Amino acid sequence: MKRVTAVAAVAASVLMVAGCSSSSDSKGGRTGGDPGVTEEERARADAEARARAKDEAAMKDVAVRYVKSDIANDVRTMCALRTPNEQGDGGLDGCVERFRYLDGEKPEPMGTVTTEGAPLAVPPIKNHVEGTGLMVTEKTVDGARTFFRRWAVRMVKADGTWLVDQSTHIRDEEMSASSPVRSALMRS
Repeated sequence: MKRVTAVAAVAASVLMVAGCSSSSDSKGGRTGGDPGVTEEERARADAEARARAKDEAAMKDVAVRYVKSDIANDVRTMCALRTPNEQGDGGLDGCVERFRYLDGEKPEPMGTVTTEGAPLAVPPIKNHVEGTGLMVTEKTVDGARTFFRRWAVRMVKADGTWLVDQSTHIRDEEMSASSPVRSALMRS
């Protein structure tokens, strides 16, 4: 692969010095940027990349909405974003009933909630299936002080929809681990 790349780079340099360049030739629809890649192959690869980016954005959106609902004590939304495994016995209504005690509590003021870092594969543990781990961070500014709370969230895609299968706070000491998300999800 390195040899092909080196040859392609040399060929491109020669063509550039000679003043010859083309974005595609009329035979085979090959593009000038990648020797051996047709316009159809490039279009398919671009479409797949857009689909992956859209899917990742949907996963991150669910994780952020889940954490925001947790902070706001919005039990129904929080439970609706969980997998049936995490909802437990009684499904959505059973989950809402188990967390009903939060309804009376005044929610904490909410900071800015975002995902941080890249998604990563997390292996199964106990009653949690293999999934994708994300770090969700709440940043709260209080005068001159800034506070952070971080969650590790195990995301699972079920029937085309991303849901939360596990969520736990990331401890301060886990932030120095090579993967704080994996560390937190594998301890609980």
